[in-house]
Amino acid sequence: MDKVKENLELNIQEINDKKIILKSYPKRMIATLSTRCNSRCIMCEVVKKQWDMPQSIIKEIEYLLPYMQSVNWQGGEVLLLENFENLFIEALKNKQLQQTIVTNGMLLNDKWIDLLTEANIELTISIDGLDKNVYERIRYGSKFDTLIQNINKLNEIRKKKNSKLSLKMHTVVMRSNYKIVDQFIDFAKKYNFDIIYMMPIWGGQDIEENIYIGNNYDIIADLSKKIELASSKSKQLGINFFHSLPVVKENHENTEVKEDNRQQHSDSGVNIEQEMFCYLPWQQLNIDPGGEVRPGCLCSKSVGNVMEDSILNIWNSLQMQEYRKRVLHNPKDWCNNDCLSGSIPENLRRV
Repeated sequence: MDKVKENLELNIQEINDKKIILKSYPKRMIATLSTRCNSRCIMCEVVKKQWDMPQSIIKEIEYLLPYMQSVNWQGGEVLLLENFENLFIEALKNKQLQQTIVTNGMLLNDKWIDLLTEANIELTISIDGLDKNVYERIRYGSKFDTLIQNINKLNEIRKKKNSKLSLKMHTVVMRSNYKIVDQFIDFAKKYNFDIIYMMPIWGGQDIEENIYIGNNYDIIADLSKKIELASSKSKQLGINFFHSLPVVKENHENTEVKEDNRQQHSDSGVNIEQEMFCYLPWQQLNIDPGGEVRPGCLCSKSVGNVMEDSILNIWNSLQMQEYRKRVLHNPKDWCNNDCLSGSIPENLRRV
């Protein structure tokens, strides 16, 4: 049996058995490799912390790659990193591994386009504005004309090679763009994006662009209607659209976490006997700038730091064990309220 299937079957069994200390390894990892970037986005706090993941930690990740189903490489700008090409090629040796690369698209030169379109990966391009003025004001240092030129070149090579590369757009929704949220779907269709994901400004920053700070109910209500329109339009155009934006729902009722005895089937055909509202503490690690680790990007509490302990030790650290206990027994006052209320889509809590 191959390592990834064996690990997944063990993982599902441990979830069924409600294990707190796991023998299985994470099936997914989100790794911030560096905070170095060629842009200075107005909503980004990542670049304020100097961070280059040490090679020793990268080696730990490489050890885990044969056991995992997916890994997300992000920065900063990963295409700036001298050793990223070698890491990417090393990861390609694991045929079962779905790689996602997050980039601003400025460095998509001929060499990278040729390399990426040879692989079955997900390429995520961060785009927050649909015209030169808005885009370049939000993403200071990036050039809208260069973005469009590189996307067109990428799509030309994708078509020529009949590439399996999946193209995804990542959009941070803020004051400067919330009124045109539905228009991002049209942009995605025009430039052959397969997926679009929208999220709020990360970290709850108290800045003018953050529409989720302060009393902005009218804005959120307007945005909610735009999201509904975007969702409807994406279905019509055949684009996979999802988001982690707290929205106002009509006839909204508070959603509580309830026990559910339905069965869920994993990729390996193994049944998860009792469905939990979140599987991240059993299946994912998120390595942030500075080395702090959390189960997922929406989780507020750290479970360790790779600069102080190994990845596998952190996987079963006391803090991670506490996450698993809380999800099983009492996630209230521990987990993100948006997750508890059902505002965060299930596919972000069940990888």
